[in-house]
Amino acid sequence: MKKLNRDESAVSPVIGVMLMIVVTVILAASVSSYSSGILTVSEPAPSATFKVSLAKDMESGMPEVTVSYLVIEQVSGDSISTKNLKLLTEWKGNITEVLPNSMNTNYSYSYIYNGTTYTVYKSGTSPYLGDPSKGYFGNNPRVDFGNYTIQPGAVMRADEYSNYVGTTGMKAVLNESWSSGLDKGDWVTVKIINVPTRSVIFQAKVVVT
Repeated sequence: MKKLNRDESAVSPVIGVMLMIVVTVILAASVSSYSSGILTVSEPAPSATFKVSLAKDMESGMPEVTVSYLVIEQVSGDSISTKNLKLLTEWKGNITEVLPNSMNTNYSYSYIYNGTTYTVYKSGTSPYLGDPSKGYFGNNPRVDFGNYTIQPGAVMRADEYSNYVGTTGMKAVLNESWSSGLDKGDWVTVKIINVPTRSVIFQAKVVVT
C-alpha cells in the first residue's frame, strides 16, 4: 500500500506539467494567429510628391476675362486611386474638407439641336482630372475626384469659369468666401490624406499668385 501511494502522488506533477505545456502551446498559437492577421490587414500608406499652384484673377489673354485655379500635379510616387484620398485646405482659419464623389461642383453646358439651344445642369467633384484624353469635366464622370487614379504627371484641377452654377470648383476646395476673403500673397495649406491609413501623404503651403 505504501508503494502504491507513492506512485499515485507522482502522477499529479506530471499531469500539471502536461497541462501547462498544452496551455502554453494554445496561447502561442493564438498570439501568432492574431499577429499574422494584423500584419496581413495593415498596409503601408502610398508615397507621392506633388507640386501645387494657386492663382486668383489671372489674366486669361481675353479682354476683361480672368481665371482662378488650384492645380495639384503629381511629380513622383505611387499610383493612387482618388477614391482613397481626401483633401484639406486651410487659410485664415478657414478649413475645407474635400471628399471623393461628393458632387461638390455644379456646372452647366449648352448644345444646339435642330436650331434650338438646350442647357444641361449637372454636378461633379473637384478637383477634377486635367486630362482631355480622359474626357472633360462637365460631361464625363471619369474625371471626377474619386473616379480616377493619379500617377506621376497627373494633374488635379479646381477652377472657376462662367459655366459654373452656384458652387464652383474653387468654392468646393477653398470654401464659399474665397473670392472675397483670399487675396494675392496669402498662404494656403494643402494636405492630401490617405483615408484607409488616416495618414497625411503630402502637405505644403502655397502662396496665392
